[in-house]
Amino acid sequence: MMKQHLFALLSTLLFTQVGIAQSTGAFTDYRDRQTYKTISFKNALTGTTFTWMAQNLNYKVQGSYAYDDNENNRKELGLLYTWEAAKKACPNGWHLATDSEWSILVSEFGGTDKAGEALKSVNGWKEDGNGTNSSGFNALPGGQRMAGGSYRVLGILGLWWSSTHTGEEGKAWEWNLHYGGPSNVEPLKSNKSKVFRFDADILGGLSVRCVRN
Repeated sequence: MMKQHLFALLSTLLFTQVGIAQSTGAFTDYRDRQTYKTISFKNALTGTTFTWMAQNLNYKVQGSYAYDDNENNRKELGLLYTWEAAKKACPNGWHLATDSEWSILVSEFGGTDKAGEALKSVNGWKEDGNGTNSSGFNALPGGQRMAGGSYRVLGILGLWWSSTHTGEEGKAWEWNLHYGGPSNVEPLKSNKSKVFRFDADILGGLSVRCVRN
């Protein structure tokens, strides 16, 4: 009887800890009254709680673009931002995710080999490249805007800026997820669960996720 009681108590504690470590919420941007879903988790190593927007930012600033310049794409996909625009676009109390914060997020949900499955949305990715969204992050394959103004890889890639410069002129770190199918970029010829990190042209347009200060 005592053993059963202890097991039940431990189970309750573990459930409570998981609930605290990963939770969902919402935030309304005072600038345009758009509401974003959020996820929060507590990093086990540092004890720090991180709160991320669980949708792509959709606040219009100079240097932001709807995919294919079609405003109808904004509602689901958010906007694509140049790096300089991305650093200024998050609301007060939030900031563009750093390279380190992206690394912590990916580690929290399985690491670079597995986190894609948990981070990806359950629909929208081509050729059954969808994820489980068990994280609540709901990563969408929003494509990118090239520096010259053309658009590509909608449904194939989701790419997000970090605020971290690579140290090479005109480049900043970005993190991305791939649908898992054929690609002319060798590292992307892998399974759909992988997460990738590349240096990107700061004049191109990528999606943005903000993190609470």
